[in-house]
Amino acid sequence: MISMRTLILLLAPLAAFAADPSTGKKLVFSDDFNGDKLDESKWRVTGGSDLFTFVKVGKENALRIGLKMGDDMIQTNSVSSRGKFSQQFGYFEASMRMNALDGHSGIFRLATDDDKTPPTISVSFHASGKDRVNPWARATLESGQQDFRPDKTIPAQKAGDVSKKFHTYGILWTEKGFTWYMDGKVMHKLERKDFTRPMSLSLSHRVLEEERPKLNLKSLPDDVDIDWVKVWK
Repeated sequence: MISMRTLILLLAPLAAFAADPSTGKKLVFSDDFNGDKLDESKWRVTGGSDLFTFVKVGKENALRIGLKMGDDMIQTNSVSSRGKFSQQFGYFEASMRMNALDGHSGIFRLATDDDKTPPTISVSFHASGKDRVNPWARATLESGQQDFRPDKTIPAQKAGDVSKKFHTYGILWTEKGFTWYMDGKVMHKLERKDFTRPMSLSLSHRVLEEERPKLNLKSLPDDVDIDWVKVWK
């Protein structure tokens, strides 16, 4: 199966190759989720093991993260490389199909390994349903917590596009700051030099307390799928 990333590069004009964030970097971590169980040497799991299954995407598999039916549905189900893999700087990328509806979120996130000592930061793509995918970051500084979001609201993608198709979400982290990419297009930039400690990555499907009132249990399952993950240094 041709990945979304490969398809973009094949169809893009020649000039686009120079802008590829992985150019000149070495692939140091990857998972194509083509087995029938998670690779425990790469991932730690939060949530019930029954919520992580493998589904066919073309001729290959993808990891599916579901939600567990319950009274309040407040939960976070994720795979994380924390304690398994982390690094300082690099390009982090995942091919994901996000949730379709409100009330829960698909998330691709980088986070400082040591989250107790400021400055720490969480840098993510957050899919909140109805084809909305937002790049943002939340930092804990000596002065307190601060959010970093685009100055202008990112418009929703085409109807059904985010939940029916896999898209490539990438975060480039350099000494100067962070750049968010979706299908090779820059979505947001944050120039900050104060975050330099190693970061791990996680892929999540969650329901927060503030999201729960919007969740229609009859609309489930509305799962999040991950085709592959790649990290360059």
